Amino acid sequence: MTQVVQPTKIVCIGRNYAAHAKELGNEVPPEPLIFLKPPSAVIGHRHTIRLPAQSQQVELEAELAVVIGEAGRWIAPE
Repeated sequence: MTQVVQPTKIVCIGRNYAAHAKELGNEVPPEPLIFLKPPSAVIGHRHTIRLPAQSQQVELEAELAVVIGEAGRWIAPE
């Protein structure tokens, strides 16, 4: 069964993989960077990734997503 995911916000964490940050010549901050992406950044499983015609360099990396289906705050890890 395929489910459609339509997020209202995407919270991202960057430069949390020190070796990759160094590989790209970026500083490794003391804490990972937090930033947002628009919901339009999501595509479906096995959908085609379309690159703009003007793309000169494209980096490959995997992303891991956690979909939270209910509101929550201060949830205990267990």
